[in-house]
Amino acid sequence: MNKVTKLTMFSFSLLLCVIAAGCFVIGTITQPSTIPAMQQFTSTVVVSVEGQTDATPHYGIVGLKVPNDFTIDSVWMTGGYAGAYTFLHPDSSDREPGGQVDFWTDSLEARYPSGANMKWVVYQSNTSYLTIVDTLNVNLMVKMRAGSTLGTYQIGYFVSDAALDFTDPTYYSTSLNNSLQVVAQVPVELTSFTALQTKNGVQLNWETATETNNNRFEIERSSDNKNFVVTGTLSGKGTTTQVTKYSYTDKVNAGKYYYRLKQIDFNGSFEYSKTIEVDFSVPQDFVLSQNYPNPFNPSTTLSFGLPVQSNVTFAVYNAAGELVKTISQGTLQAGTHTFSFDASNLTTGIYFYNLSAQGIDGSEFSKTAKMLLLK
Repeated sequence: MNKVTKLTMFSFSLLLCVIAAGCFVIGTITQPSTIPAMQQFTSTVVVSVEGQTDATPHYGIVGLKVPNDFTIDSVWMTGGYAGAYTFLHPDSSDREPGGQVDFWTDSLEARYPSGANMKWVVYQSNTSYLTIVDTLNVNLMVKMRAGSTLGTYQIGYFVSDAALDFTDPTYYSTSLNNSLQVVAQVPVELTSFTALQTKNGVQLNWETATETNNNRFEIERSSDNKNFVVTGTLSGKGTTTQVTKYSYTDKVNAGKYYYRLKQIDFNGSFEYSKTIEVDFSVPQDFVLSQNYPNPFNPSTTLSFGLPVQSNVTFAVYNAAGELVKTISQGTLQAGTHTFSFDASNLTTGIYFYNLSAQGIDGSEFSKTAKMLLLK
């Protein structure tokens, strides 16, 4: 139904309400156009409530036409008709407040058939409403969860003041064709998983492009690539389509290690990432490695190896020999040390990085390497 048609119906219904006094009229509806399978969402229906001329208590009625495998978690209103709503069981006349039960589901199904793949479910306000003199706009809120069956569905909404009269359109309002597409779940899409050797141990970095129902990551380590143990846990982001970056540092001694991620959903299902290898062994000599990538923009990885515990100065200089940044200064243990250098605030050009080290055994080492920043 297009916007013009909705506005015309709304105006016509409102006129009838003024004449017959006492009705609910659906105005605007806000719901997603697409939703991943099994994901929860909330629909908001703006309802105009016209004042009643009689003093008889009225119960608000809400009907929802949804796919068979959808779950309705809660229904409530905010505003002049505020309060929670209780599910009206279609097979028992004494399960809901206010009485009058089987009528609603049967009558909705007869007048607005849901079809084989859809169903009508009905809710009734927990409290009755007395005479309301002024017209109000209230929000009907429906929190529901999509099922597992993919496809496009026309979600239906029905509201009434429980007048039990389908012959008079001033007593109720419907909006039956609100398109909603249920699509496949967005996976936990792991776009990168890397390991860096730092002075504090092995730093693991990974990134996700999307996540669905992601409870947590368990970081697993192995020394033989067969037997893994959990060395740490990081919470996931639940469901998101935003890029998310994670980092975890595992403090280990020198050696060769294998790492993998175990991604666990809220329902307990899980998947493993690829396994990556890190050689954290002690080099035989002092080593200053070429940065990677090179050329780079804006960051690059710098690393060096120490055969013994050493007092180190590791710094970056520009082409004029001026100090740009001291990356590390102090005592470092024997092993391979890796650092990330960010040149976001620097201009294109050639830069040099220098390692000066004095080992506890009296050995000395100094070497400079060149790198190119291209922006």
